[in-house]
Amino acid sequence: MTLPNEIKDAFFARPLDAHKRSVGTVTVVGGSGHYIHAPVIAGLGARAAGAGLVQLVVPDASRIAAGALLPEATFTKLSPTCVPPKANVVVLGMGLGVSDNSRVLISRLLSGSCGRFVLDADALAILSEWYGKSDGYDPAVGQELVLTPHEGEAARLLGWEREKVVSNRLDAAKAIVDRYGATVVLKGARTLVVSSDASRVYWNDCGNPFMAMGGMGDLLAGVIGARWAYLKGDPFLAAASGAYLHSAASDELVAREEDPSIVNTAAHIGSLRVRLDR
Repeated sequence: MTLPNEIKDAFFARPLDAHKRSVGTVTVVGGSGHYIHAPVIAGLGARAAGAGLVQLVVPDASRIAAGALLPEATFTKLSPTCVPPKANVVVLGMGLGVSDNSRVLISRLLSGSCGRFVLDADALAILSEWYGKSDGYDPAVGQELVLTPHEGEAARLLGWEREKVVSNRLDAAKAIVDRYGATVVLKGARTLVVSSDASRVYWNDCGNPFMAMGGMGDLLAGVIGARWAYLKGDPFLAAASGAYLHSAASDELVAREEDPSIVNTAAHIGSLRVRLDR
């Protein structure tokens, strides 16, 4: 398999002495009564993409699905005051809801932390509320963010009309980079990744219309978190390779005329990742 030049260094053989923490730990924080399974789907993505340890911080209602689909994951009950376990990367926001409790949680997790965070879904909505205000959060020097908006979420992050984002995708992604100082993954047909200094751009040419289903974005967030935890460094390389792995796996399923469901796509991400990491 020929990899795009932008991600050719993202896949390499695991050392023979690898252990679960050396290949990356991912904590997933999300879920609510209405979106019980969103963080579990992100956890599936993280496991499939190679995380050695997946740690779920989710509501009690998510435990049944987590137990069935991710029995090896650890569990912490989600609350505004919970203390998520330490990890190489925290994936935050899937199904969390936009409420006072979720605002408190996200502010508390991000404020003063120099960690690595993938922000998706409701975390992006809350981040957009804080722009230009003094009562959101105070990021520490060295904090690294990957933001994963679709076009509607990108419009909220920028205060633009959605149509403007659709017709100016590269300009929109670079504007988000400039405003939030983050690596940006603008999802959609030909997902676009822009580095936090806007010097590198990756257009993902994989993917297909059968990926248009609920939960695909949650899955991608987990994949990116796992690649970032594994690579231990460059968020642009992690995000670009995660977008590629996610969509290339779905393309292979469609080419074989197999059902590209969330669970099947996650399983095939794992299969493709093993081939690439040899």
